Amino acid sequence: MTRILTALSLLVAFASPAARAQEPVSRDEHQLIHAGAMVGLVSLPRPFDGEVFVKLMDLVQVGFSYSDFPNFLADPLLSAVGAKNGSNQTRLDDFSAYEGNVRVYPFQGGFFVGASIGHQSLKGAVTTQTAVGPRTGTADVQTIYATPRVGYVWTWSSGFLLGLDAGAQFKLSSTQTVVIPPDADAADPNLRKNINNIVDAGTSYPLPSLHLRIGWQY
Repeated sequence: MTRILTALSLLVAFASPAARAQEPVSRDEHQLIHAGAMVGLVSLPRPFDGEVFVKLMDLVQVGFSYSDFPNFLADPLLSAVGAKNGSNQTRLDDFSAYEGNVRVYPFQGGFFVGASIGHQSLKGAVTTQTAVGPRTGTADVQTIYATPRVGYVWTWSSGFLLGLDAGAQFKLSSTQTVVIPPDADAADPNLRKNINNIVDAGTSYPLPSLHLRIGWQY
């Protein structure tokens, strides 16, 4: 009988609030703010991207991201937009963007809806040979855009993340600056055509937005 009473007293003591307060609690049960970073495995329209973010109460996430299309991968893109006609040389000097992101997790799970406001820079140059030497035309397109998106983020207890989202990039405003030497048109009419195609690529919207990312959060 004594042993039974002793066991019951231990059980009651273990179940008391004071005892439960000493039990280990997982990070997600008490942490209201998470900070983390993600990098892209597959990204459109620019293949390299990364993001840092802060997540509040598993409900709202705000972040800042940067994406880039490096010059050494540019030939297929320039051919696709028709900027490599004739014998002149076309190069991509810049195709990058930075943006502020907001995601809302309505069910406090992995599913989210979100949007971003960003600034995209597209710069290219076309060089042709003339009787007096090379002549180069340039194009510079600066765009402010918005991207609504939906997606899902899988989160492991270790903090590892896997995210997938899709949306569309819509132009809000843009400016274009084109410089063509006056004697270049007579030497090679393809120069102006290629420059105009670079500009068209920077002003044609919407653009697809797709990201498959891995990351970590604390």
